[in-house]
Amino acid sequence: MEDKTIYYVGIDHGNHLMKSANHVFKNGVERLATKPTFSGNTLIHEGVFYKIGEKRNSVKDSKLADDDYYLLTLVALAKECQSGAIPNGARVVLGVGLPLKHFAAVRKPFVRYLKREQNVKFNYEDAQYNFTIENVLVFPQCYAAVADKLGDMSGEYLIVDVGSWTIDIMHVKDGVPVESKCETFTESMISVIQGIRSKSSELFGKEISEDVITAFISNGDCNCAEKYTRLMESELEAFAKKVEGILKENGHDTEFANIIYVGGGAKVMAAYGRRGNNIDYVVDVRANAKGYEYLARQLA
Repeated sequence: MEDKTIYYVGIDHGNHLMKSANHVFKNGVERLATKPTFSGNTLIHEGVFYKIGEKRNSVKDSKLADDDYYLLTLVALAKECQSGAIPNGARVVLGVGLPLKHFAAVRKPFVRYLKREQNVKFNYEDAQYNFTIENVLVFPQCYAAVADKLGDMSGEYLIVDVGSWTIDIMHVKDGVPVESKCETFTESMISVIQGIRSKSSELFGKEISEDVITAFISNGDCNCAEKYTRLMESELEAFAKKVEGILKENGHDTEFANIIYVGGGAKVMAAYGRRGNNIDYVVDVRANAKGYEYLARQLA
């Protein structure tokens, strides 16, 4: 008997990392001329071989400029299948997101981009997959990270999404986003990581690798000389102060406003930013992906 169950999959198409409810992987896509020796991280789509997630792609002016984010979406589905969240052959509704700044202009093109094939077939890591894309629902990424908490938000809140390429600030009143007060700024985690690497090269003649920096941000640990740890701490503290400065410059008092930091930079703000009873953090980097999935289910 045909399984008519609809499965909901939230996917966060990051400028650094791809996230689903159960997986996080780098957004690198490398097209290969021939079949690779090892099948790990290997996608085969329409007869072409790709290595996925072995590095980070450069930031694109538009995520729709090429096929990379479509291919990354297929891999996210395969990974969710591998972990048992959805069965192979599932009918799927994708919950995805966009930054506040681009939401209105890019939402429909992003849906068309991801729905280019209703029935998708591909191979990933020596397994064959097929899924039916029933629908694609798009949500604001900052909003999604706290979607399951909005009902408990009495009064005014600022949701500050410190992301890999932008900082989004969403004003929420009594659990309802105030669209006219939503703002986007071009400060980012990628910028601070690049700054750390540049300064390390300037001071010590060696660049700290991006993987070491992101691991330090994630768990506060670094298997390296103390001088590199001190440099990273100093630059991350400066970044946290810069984020707080952006809030203050735009009329938000960090001593009194209820603030919830989300996104990849939430851990930086928790470790190096101002603390207070009015400040909270959502440090799960998969929060937006989980939020997209939650919101998509609510529309079922």
